[in-house]
Amino acid sequence: MVKSNSKRKKRSNKFPLTLHSTGQYCKKIRGKLYYFGTDKRKALERYLKEATDLHSGRVTHLRCVNGEMTLRSLCNFYLEHQLERVNVGDLTERYYADQVKSLRNFASHIGPSCWISSIRTIDLQNYRNMLIQKYGTPSGANLNIAIMKAMFNWAKKNDILQTIPNIDAVAKLRNIKKEKSLFNSREIRKLVIHASNPMRAMIWLGLNCGFGCTDCAELKWEDLNLESGRVNLNRKKTGIARNLPLWPETIDALKSIPKLGELVFYTKRGNPWVRIIKRTDGKNVVRYSRYDAISAMFSKLLKKSGIKTERGVNFYTLRRMAATLTARSGDPFAVQRLLGHADLKMAMTYVQNISEQTDRAINNTRKLIIQDDSSPLANASSGKDE
Repeated sequence: MVKSNSKRKKRSNKFPLTLHSTGQYCKKIRGKLYYFGTDKRKALERYLKEATDLHSGRVTHLRCVNGEMTLRSLCNFYLEHQLERVNVGDLTERYYADQVKSLRNFASHIGPSCWISSIRTIDLQNYRNMLIQKYGTPSGANLNIAIMKAMFNWAKKNDILQTIPNIDAVAKLRNIKKEKSLFNSREIRKLVIHASNPMRAMIWLGLNCGFGCTDCAELKWEDLNLESGRVNLNRKKTGIARNLPLWPETIDALKSIPKLGELVFYTKRGNPWVRIIKRTDGKNVVRYSRYDAISAMFSKLLKKSGIKTERGVNFYTLRRMAATLTARSGDPFAVQRLLGHADLKMAMTYVQNISEQTDRAINNTRKLIIQDDSSPLANASSGKDE
């Protein structure tokens, strides 16, 4: 048998990257595909420079020069960092799911293989216009703009990128506040009468403590002291502590709930009422979706109770009612503490019509100016020069 003079290449001598159908050289590392550019020599240099961090999983320590990183890579790095925050309890799964969905759409609009350095201001402006057309309301568009800006700011702050696109040129949409309908006392009585035990307790928590769907779903028995009549629940989104008194109606409703685990509320199937569902599609892409059984059940309750509502009236309306009624006490900081917001401005966006309180304040101001028998200035000097 004639031996071949050609020597078989050792595996270690083979070119470590694969040419992808997109024209970029790539490599699958720790279950994820990473791209290093279309130039073979430069791609190899980039891979060798980043290989240690990539194979060790320390993606947040990667560096790039002059923005030479694809948008897909940056999104992956950022989301991995955010997932670590979720794992240590520093970020909610709900907001992480919003980030994944938002950045996937952003990368799809700009182009996932686009170099960061090539993203123009007009590209970001076009993305903003797309969001306006897609959502039609400022809140949806502003959430996506905020997520995009947060990613680029994070990349610059952590030295992932030396320069970032001109994100300051992409302004959030102005949110013109519109008054939304609230429930009246008759409608509240109908809801309470027709509600199941868990939903009844959640309705009282919404009215009493300004709890939203996520607050109710995450409430634990250890957060409650039914003997002293208080609830102590930190708001994960802001980290603000809320130690609030409970009404007798709220306490009675909570006492009717059987203790089935650490959470106060479980669905009939034993799941949390609000949860993030993680799925992997046929292309091995992880998808996150949020399932909110509270909102779905409350919508059914509205129909069962025969309450006709305008669009936008839902379980969260109870939180707005709590904020509005608390604001009528005249203490805006009480609203902030009730809702668990980090600043007063955000808290007051929940407050609806408080015209009666405004009228009282204006009339009280008059008493300080007009000197009649009802004015505290009635016995003061007439103000004439002596």
